Amino acid sequence: MNGDRFKTGEREKKNGFRLEELKAPVVLPAGEDLSFSGVSASFQDGVWRLLAEVWKGEGEKGFLEIASRDLIFWTKAEQAGEGKPEDDGEGCILYSAAEAERLLKNRPKHLDGRILGPASVIRHEESGLYMMFYCAADASADAADGGLAGASSDPDSLAGAPGEEQSTGGSVGLAVSRDLKHWQTFCRDRATYPDHGVIYDGDYYRAIPVSEYLSAEPLPTEESGGRRIFDIRDYGAVGDGATLCTEAFQAAIEALEGNGGGILLVAGGLYCTGTVKLPDRCTLWIDRDSAICASRDLDNYEDALVSCTGGRDIAIKGGGRIIGNGEYFVYLPLKAPLTAPLEETFLPPYLYDAMGYPVNTIRYAYRSRIRYAEDRYQEGLPPIRRPMYTVWIRGCENVEISNIMIEDALDWTLVLDCSSQVKVEDVVINGNRHVANTDGIDIMGCSQVEIRHCFVSCADDGICVKSPRRQGHDGINVADAHVPMRDTRDVHISDCTVMSVMNCFKIGTETYFDIENITVENCRFLLPDIFPGAVSGISIESADGSNIRNVTVRGIEMDRVCCPVFICLNMRNKFGFDGPEDEERRRFGGSIRNISISDIRALNVEVPSIITGFAAKGEKVVRRVENIRIRNFKAAYRDNREVLNLKEEVHENLTDYPENNAFGDVPAYGFYIRHAADALLENVEVIPRTMNRRPCILREDA
Repeated sequence: MNGDRFKTGEREKKNGFRLEELKAPVVLPAGEDLSFSGVSASFQDGVWRLLAEVWKGEGEKGFLEIASRDLIFWTKAEQAGEGKPEDDGEGCILYSAAEAERLLKNRPKHLDGRILGPASVIRHEESGLYMMFYCAADASADAADGGLAGASSDPDSLAGAPGEEQSTGGSVGLAVSRDLKHWQTFCRDRATYPDHGVIYDGDYYRAIPVSEYLSAEPLPTEESGGRRIFDIRDYGAVGDGATLCTEAFQAAIEALEGNGGGILLVAGGLYCTGTVKLPDRCTLWIDRDSAICASRDLDNYEDALVSCTGGRDIAIKGGGRIIGNGEYFVYLPLKAPLTAPLEETFLPPYLYDAMGYPVNTIRYAYRSRIRYAEDRYQEGLPPIRRPMYTVWIRGCENVEISNIMIEDALDWTLVLDCSSQVKVEDVVINGNRHVANTDGIDIMGCSQVEIRHCFVSCADDGICVKSPRRQGHDGINVADAHVPMRDTRDVHISDCTVMSVMNCFKIGTETYFDIENITVENCRFLLPDIFPGAVSGISIESADGSNIRNVTVRGIEMDRVCCPVFICLNMRNKFGFDGPEDEERRRFGGSIRNISISDIRALNVEVPSIITGFAAKGEKVVRRVENIRIRNFKAAYRDNREVLNLKEEVHENLTDYPENNAFGDVPAYGFYIRHAADALLENVEVIPRTMNRRPCILREDA
């Protein structure tokens, strides 16, 4: 290599640097016997010049001057011994080490207290950015350890003999800012649990027809859209999928908010970040072939990856992706995915534990393959306080989410919370189907919600309508978890394909406030490639005092869904009560009434459908589900072997988690109906297994 060059100048940009190419933000890396303890900078006639204080060998001090036109390829100008070359520092702002460290608030932890000497800041007029050059101990640490990775110079040209002791000092790093507030330091993301991100065959559905849902929308321009565009690249973001860009996002968002709204543009790469909070009147536009990638470091989150609280006129669109990296926040499963059908169908006698023992039950078959953030497999592991949501829309009005893919959810995928006038259309959710709690779309405390033409593949409930008393679940990291919720009403879901290991469409289980006026139509529920199949297709559950009424489900095709229909009222009361009057009203559950389910086709069924209220015999209380209509229902079992363990009395499941496989076997193969008033079945046909000995329909305590 030419001793006067760090890189050949053949690729230098005559028109200056391109920020998106700054993937090697360490300008001068420390070597075996070489380090730097101070740097000053200047910029004149399109040339950047750095003067760095050098420590070499055992305390030998000197100065190194380098120059560049693009901040990537550098020319070594001079290396001196004791004397310091003349430098006028034109256009340079100097910060002390303490001031620089305070400014670089998103620095990796290994830089805490390790900024060395003064930092130099230059204003680059063409880009509108301030460029900070600073010295930091260990700034050139390996990318996997969260350091400033890469080197745009060749350390071999400066290093001394191998094995020599390194002098006190560090590497010269680069950070950029548009507002002297948010500094993009080009730190690489680091994983809190680096060994967790393992992918198995069967975790993801590989045949999603993405082109039927996502399209290449034309990139917006200020002239065509009439709204100002805030491109995160203009604030220092680097789209290499590894550089942490949280500060660039935040700087762009604050500029957008100060403008009264606009378009937050994510284009030209994959951008790694922690929590991103969208302001009022914001369109998050993720361009086709671009993505927001979740940081794998728990310290980079408040509660969600992308969130908006209290906003109006919010949109997320563009044809790109939001990637949650959810595998990194859960432990590995006990078993790999089950890609072949079970030879026999066997239910636990009743749900006396979450896993569904014994080990040959269909519940254990899927539970033992789930990745949990808790120590479900009794391996002595501490719980992981994982981020709660991937996309969280809370308390917003007039929201559109369309033409976007959300992959590998952190926990719940797309959460619509206490919002109104929400439209979700042409959204693909491609989740790891074995990461616990990764619901597809959750609708909580909302009104006037339209979900249309979406593809959902996930581990937990596919499309779920809830009404919890407050935010959060099971110790997950959620800000404002104490904030009360409200009723959910006026939700319309149509033309969706849902693949869920749990319930494809579900109302529940978090059901404290009331739920009404819900319509689901013309959808497809299936699980074609992993077994034993979705737990249920249509599940309507009131467990915590909610009154569920006026629900219509029609025109549904199912395949490999274990239980086509499950309707259950119980008195779990997970959230407790808000005083004596509330306890008196809710203690013995809420209600389920006015449910219409029609035009259903289900293939490869495993277990019967169940419609049940409850009887608390010790309290002499019976609560019935009311006015249930099932019309034009056709189903056929998978014709394998079934092992039945019928009890004299079917388990009531008063206070436990409501699920169809929690009752054990029931004495009917088509519909088991108990504690129901005015339950009508019309034109119902179910083809059982060849070995079947049970009746199609059985009613008890009607």
